[in-house]
Amino acid sequence: MDATTSRTAMVPAINARDLGKRFGAIEALADLSLELRRGEALGLIGTNGAGKTTALTLLQGLRRADTGNAEIFGHPAGSVEARRHIGITPQNADFPEQMSPREVLTYAAAHFDRPKPVDELVAAFGLERLIDRRMGGFSGGELRRVALALAFVGNPELVFADEPTAGLDTGGQDMFKAYARSYVDNGGSLLLTSHHWDEIEHICDRIVMIDRGRRLLEGTLDDIRHKAGRNRISFTVPAKASLPPWAREHFQRSGNRWSAISAESDALARRLIADLPALQELHIEPLDLKETVAQMQMERTI
Repeated sequence: MDATTSRTAMVPAINARDLGKRFGAIEALADLSLELRRGEALGLIGTNGAGKTTALTLLQGLRRADTGNAEIFGHPAGSVEARRHIGITPQNADFPEQMSPREVLTYAAAHFDRPKPVDELVAAFGLERLIDRRMGGFSGGELRRVALALAFVGNPELVFADEPTAGLDTGGQDMFKAYARSYVDNGGSLLLTSHHWDEIEHICDRIVMIDRGRRLLEGTLDDIRHKAGRNRISFTVPAKASLPPWAREHFQRSGNRWSAISAESDALARRLIADLPALQELHIEPLDLKETVAQMQMERTI
């Protein structure tokens, strides 16, 4: 690798510093900075109105930031050079009703030097029975599958995926998760927003959480779990067995299983083993992403 190639490889896919955007009296983003490395998936999470979509439009160059700046592979966001590197799955997809997915994908692929084979994307997103049909009668989920394929058809180095599986069934969601993770593992960069927490958890290497346009939390899932310091401890007991009073105060019952979220899961487990001879199926496991963030918000640690 020569010096120029080495320097290019070190330039991040996204480098945004102190982005700010207002819409009248509403501050949509305030001093938001984030970096996405090559070959990495970053999950941008937050409630509705947190500023996620505004951030994406600034990074894509669809709007100008009031303050700060953003670069895509070292090029100003929105420039022709930056746009050559990216693919986009918008929240809303609309296609000419008289065209088929094959025609749309083939037309788009013709604009790129090294496009993905259309047949690969047909298989990846389950378009086999749809590929030569006119899109006028497609459901929202079927249009979403076409939009996902379109984002990758140019073989981009960076994909912006804004709620990519909204309206998709479980099968479609699983297809996207598998393809997106494979894309990243093979060197692609991905910025993902999603209300499907399991999607973020499955695909993303790091997570940034924003609220009211400001960054609240950043790190890997393991980092965030460590900061939260909580695990779920659960167990079962035979129907006729009774729990000691202290355990009834700590644990809640759901069906035949008792569980609690605690920062002292190991100590609770030892006490259960000592005080509850009928103990069965004792498990200690980390919280998932949604539970971890909810716990941190409840305890005001973010």
